[in-house]
Amino acid sequence: MFEQITRVTSGVPYLDALTSGGFIKGTTNLVIGPAGAGKTIFGLHFLLEGARRNENGLLVAMQEPPWAIRRDASSFSFFDHSFFAEPEKIVMLDFTPSGWELWDPDSLTYTEESEMIIEAEGVPYDETSLPTFLHKVFYHISQVVEEKKIERVVIDPLAAFQFYDYGNDFGFLRKLTTGFLANITALNVTTLAISELSGGMEHSLFGEEYIADSIVHLDMLSVRGEMIRILRIGKMRATNHTTQTLRFEINHHGITFLDSEDRD
Repeated sequence: MFEQITRVTSGVPYLDALTSGGFIKGTTNLVIGPAGAGKTIFGLHFLLEGARRNENGLLVAMQEPPWAIRRDASSFSFFDHSFFAEPEKIVMLDFTPSGWELWDPDSLTYTEESEMIIEAEGVPYDETSLPTFLHKVFYHISQVVEEKKIERVVIDPLAAFQFYDYGNDFGFLRKLTTGFLANITALNVTTLAISELSGGMEHSLFGEEYIADSIVHLDMLSVRGEMIRILRIGKMRATNHTTQTLRFEINHHGITFLDSEDRD
């Protein structure tokens, strides 16, 4: 007998109606696009919607510090600061370069059996290496997930991984990234990983498209001198989803689809 699929709402109005109710619970989902396309806002929609449904969330900040994310999000009507106060419905971990010193390296013990330790020739296992960084990040994520009963996780962005030493081995970088995401999904959470495309790239450096259960592409196009934002769903496993390109804007309400007005 097949197990019934449970859906997790995206928090983006209109999108859930086009994806059979949202993401599949317990899956890894990718939001990918260039800078300024609305990826972080999408992640905040996802976390705030979960908090309203009494589903605790975790934002893992890799590039922009949590205080800046909250400051910039304050202008949106869907954002509620009360979810970040005790008792927290949304926890924010600061793994940006400025926040790295917050984490106590002595709180970790390394053994040959430790999860997320991946050795590679030419990559030192020290504070500058990607394996060390990811092991510490995963350790703290797993602790918060257990202690706060987290159900939704947003990682923003995966691009920060390239700031650490991986021996210039892109195959190894992809192995680390996919292994890291698989370990987080194994914590029984629904994950939204944010990734970046730039310079005409069609795929990211990290290969997370292949492990992701769904891929949401956000992009910006110049049409007759006007910048428009578009969204398309590259894949969504076990889901009857729209294949159309959808236009949206970012306003006081956050992400708002223009197409929804045409179809009401």
